[in-house]
Amino acid sequence: MTITAIANLKGGVGKTTIVNGLAHAAASVQQTCLVVDADSQGNSTKHLTSHTVEDPPEASLADVLDRDVDCSTEQAIIQARRPGIDVLPSGFSDLQAVMDTLVGKTGGEMAVDRALKTVANKYEHILIDCRPAIDLVSRGALFAADNVLIVVNPESDAIDGFDAIRQSIEDLEQYMGKVLPIAGVVVNKIDGRRADHAKTLEYLKEYVRAADIRIVGEPIPMLTDISKLTNVGMGLDEHPRPTGRIRNLHENFVKILNATGGKA
Repeated sequence: MTITAIANLKGGVGKTTIVNGLAHAAASVQQTCLVVDADSQGNSTKHLTSHTVEDPPEASLADVLDRDVDCSTEQAIIQARRPGIDVLPSGFSDLQAVMDTLVGKTGGEMAVDRALKTVANKYEHILIDCRPAIDLVSRGALFAADNVLIVVNPESDAIDGFDAIRQSIEDLEQYMGKVLPIAGVVVNKIDGRRADHAKTLEYLKEYVRAADIRIVGEPIPMLTDISKLTNVGMGLDEHPRPTGRIRNLHENFVKILNATGGKA
């Protein structure tokens, strides 16, 4: 079992798309997977389940972490639309409210870790969809993880977010004694028609090589089919009319999943 955080401090890089693709990759090879939605926006919750802000689940990660609520992690987990994938929903704005109450409390950064330990032996993969900010929610998610995948776009500001998450990982080791390996970098939303994307990708390759970090899988293109399938909670392997390109993209997600240390 491996717990992997999917992160970047820049919003809009497509972390949820990567989380969803990896979850479906696990399900496609009959590997059990839990998606932990640690982002108060709740995009993984909305995409993988039928729940929304207007129709929230009965229990969520917010309830599990709330010291005034008696709710176990197992009670809050729900099944995704696809069998083999479970979701620990975020709780939307309640998650931020609960985490705010834990600021300054003893063991606040370890709350997510404690919550996941109670169910970790039931899954082969646990994927944490992190929010694009280093606050108590994200620090808790990183502390709970065995490794982290950093998602970047071939844009300069996304690479700035990459630098920031690396600094946060270093802070985690310095101040909390937690060594968090970087499983790799996933390049997302690349547009093959744009010369600036090609140039930034080459820069990124040199950058990660110098830092002794690897890019895992092939760069994932900006593709309408990926967005459409993610929005309805479907995997690339469930595409109603799969092309060779779609099949290759699905296999790419399986390779990325393997890079986290799982057995898919």
